[in-house]
Amino acid sequence: MSKKLFLIDGSAMYYRSYFAFSRNPLINSKGENTSATFGFLNSLLKIIDREHPEYLAIVFDTKEPTFRHKIYEEYKATREKMPDEMAAQFPRLVETLKAANFALLEKDGYEADDIIGTLATRFASDEVDVYIVSGDKDMAQLVNGHVFLYNLKKQDEPEILDRQKIVEKYGVQPEQIIDWLALMGDKSDNIPGVPKVGEVTAAKLLQQFGSIDNLYKNIDAISREALKKNLLAARDQVQIARRLTTIDTNVPIDVKLEDLKFRMWDMETVGPILQELEFRGLANRMKAMSLGQEEAMELRKFNSKDVRYQLIESEEEFDRLLDTLKEQKEFVFDLETSSLDFLEAEIAGISFCWDAGQASYIALGHEPRGLDRNKTLEKLRGVFADPQIRKIGQNIKYDAMIMEQHGVPVKNLYFDTMIASYLINPTGQHNLDYLAEHYLNYKMIPIEDLIGKKGRNQKKMTDLAAGLVYQYACEDADITYRIYQILKKDLKKHGMESLFYELEMPIVHVLMQMEMHGVKVDRKLLEELSDQLGRKIKAIEQKVYQAAGEEFNLNSPQQLGVILFDRLEIHKELGMRKPSKTKTGQYSTSEKTLERYASHPLVADIMEYRKLIKLKSTYLDALPQLINPRTGKIHTSYNQTVTATGRLSSSNPNLQNIPIRTDLGREIRRAFIPSKDDYLILSADYSQIELRIMAHLSGDETMISNFKKNLDIHAATAALIFGISVEEVTADHRRKAKEINFGIIYGMSEYGLANRLNISTDEAKEFIADYFATYPKIGEFMQRMIEEAREKGYVETMLGRRRYLPEIRNPNRQIREFAERTAINTPIQGSAADLIKKAMITIQTFIENVGFPAQMLLQVHDELVFEVQKKRSDEFAKKVKEIMEGAMELRVPLVVECGVGPNWLEAH
Repeated sequence: MSKKLFLIDGSAMYYRSYFAFSRNPLINSKGENTSATFGFLNSLLKIIDREHPEYLAIVFDTKEPTFRHKIYEEYKATREKMPDEMAAQFPRLVETLKAANFALLEKDGYEADDIIGTLATRFASDEVDVYIVSGDKDMAQLVNGHVFLYNLKKQDEPEILDRQKIVEKYGVQPEQIIDWLALMGDKSDNIPGVPKVGEVTAAKLLQQFGSIDNLYKNIDAISREALKKNLLAARDQVQIARRLTTIDTNVPIDVKLEDLKFRMWDMETVGPILQELEFRGLANRMKAMSLGQEEAMELRKFNSKDVRYQLIESEEEFDRLLDTLKEQKEFVFDLETSSLDFLEAEIAGISFCWDAGQASYIALGHEPRGLDRNKTLEKLRGVFADPQIRKIGQNIKYDAMIMEQHGVPVKNLYFDTMIASYLINPTGQHNLDYLAEHYLNYKMIPIEDLIGKKGRNQKKMTDLAAGLVYQYACEDADITYRIYQILKKDLKKHGMESLFYELEMPIVHVLMQMEMHGVKVDRKLLEELSDQLGRKIKAIEQKVYQAAGEEFNLNSPQQLGVILFDRLEIHKELGMRKPSKTKTGQYSTSEKTLERYASHPLVADIMEYRKLIKLKSTYLDALPQLINPRTGKIHTSYNQTVTATGRLSSSNPNLQNIPIRTDLGREIRRAFIPSKDDYLILSADYSQIELRIMAHLSGDETMISNFKKNLDIHAATAALIFGISVEEVTADHRRKAKEINFGIIYGMSEYGLANRLNISTDEAKEFIADYFATYPKIGEFMQRMIEEAREKGYVETMLGRRRYLPEIRNPNRQIREFAERTAINTPIQGSAADLIKKAMITIQTFIENVGFPAQMLLQVHDELVFEVQKKRSDEFAKKVKEIMEGAMELRVPLVVECGVGPNWLEAH
């Protein structure tokens, strides 16, 4: 039997690996993007595991130009530069491959294709079959009886092309591939071909004439005049293309077959690198591959079906399970439901796990039905309500809310694997499928295998028989338990136990109460505002048509661009240049483009029109549709694992984004009202919290003193910068100082400040210099944060929340400067997020402990919104203010402004 030599086009595999994760990159806990390295190693291991090659080499391109660039200067000229993030990962990949004993080859002046062609030609024989791992059509010219193309596919089976399959796929023989490519050209390499000759035409020509030389000798045999004309016109460039697409099989490279012998890696060498990259699953897999069969089986045990998953369908089985659950100190629970909406979801079943590899699923709502749902839940009530038993889950808030909706309170929400993953790596992915693959190298059963893909025909879990679901459900609980075991150690290692157990897990309970309670809105008022706005939009629309001299689709960017820049030529009126067209041949009419022409009255009207349309569709029309028919309220979802700074986000609908700076935006807030007649809305808002945290962290005596004196910080800053008394500060002075105060927090440059204040960059530079002269320790703090991020790779909030910033060492100036701004902003914004969470937990505890007639409704950045019994609103406002102002001890006083009113607007 022939031995196998695998020649891998490393550059192509590296690109493929990087872009496979472009939408959801893998970011480890240090903030390092590891997608390409992970994808590359994963593909490599698949090949080794499947094919067991005796010989293997990975071949890379170099940055040096090749002989093809000398033949044709434009060769590959249209290729985009490798993304900076991708380039930054490459040294890591090479380091890992070298540590794992792989033979790596490259040679200046030659492409990977040429080295592969040379080695394939040199070593292919009756004793050695060569497999070229590449999806590149060029490589097909090398295929013969002992050389094959091996194309990795997304699905499990690779595509292996021999001579016959090349003919079936491309319509030409391997010996004709060079001429085939030369005729049709190659856009990816910027190789010119014959105009209007594609794959099919090129193949037909070669089937008829055999080669390019024979084609041109018999050019008159071509009956289609247009094709003949194009062929003749392109004769010279076809010859150039032919040379460019010919793989050089005589590269002077000193490599013997024995040099390419596959040698198994030593885990002691490669293991530490894999651990550093946080490829735990991959490390286990490589360890398994490097061990003897018996040890390998032990390590791979989890990947086999050797698990104990039980379907509970009888009363006797359930009673035994219940007795076991009562004895546990902790367990994972996971629900299968009919809906993602906790208010609508019916429970199909509950899975439990308290030991790796062992899980049970109680069937409650399948077709046919399992155990009686109400009786079973009543029996489980004691276990879930027992505060001594720690409850663990993945996105535990959702499952706990559904249990609460079914009358089963869940006490001691101890650990959420999704939140733990987020804390360790705030910019990564946290879904269970990803965590299983990342930490356990395990691919979970896709839910689509059970319920089908999205669409009309997708089933619900309650439509399926329990026998079809229990393996999937038990796997969810089992995987969650295994990941919990890993993440609890990682939290300790990263010093985040306090942040997790004392802040992030307690806030889960608070958010549950807010989401389940919901917030009432005045439907009638929203509908009236929508009607008013509709009339206003119509009036602006007519005004625009009048100015344009015709009616057109105002929502069509294409039509709008033609009206503004071709027919009306507004750029000429403003003495400006016409905007360049996009790749699709249209003018951009994006917000950013229109802002440049905003001084034109027509553009101002269009921008106003867009703003009002968005306001109407996003809030006035959408909010009434989101009122739950059963509760009569809107129930937003609060997300703990979305923003990298630790701030909560809101979705379905996003109630944190309601505009406050416009009259209409404020009117929307008027629609948010208490759910009881004798209640009022209370708003409690931290005053200038980020500036106060900046003062605390920097230790700047002047800013601290200004806050302690309870001065208007923007007026005080203006007075110091402009060298005038506070009494002399005008509204314009204050506005400029405010822009600088907040701009500094976000690391704004002099260009950014100049743009915001509509001043020259020299003036902006002077303002910033004066600012740092006024508050010198703020400049020192900013520099300290940048240096800390560069040294450690991350920055921290006051409570130890980390944000990893590998980009701070990036050679690209723009990327690096963005990371520097983030390094300054994160400790401030993240500490503000931690502060309000602390306050929320304490307030909720107070409400529950004393049974106070109040309910937290919303969290919007630095503001908390409540409804409270009217006669006790003053007492509650005083308590909320006291808790919020005492949530953290800073060098400056925390100030909270409280307001009470019949709706959110009047309470603000």
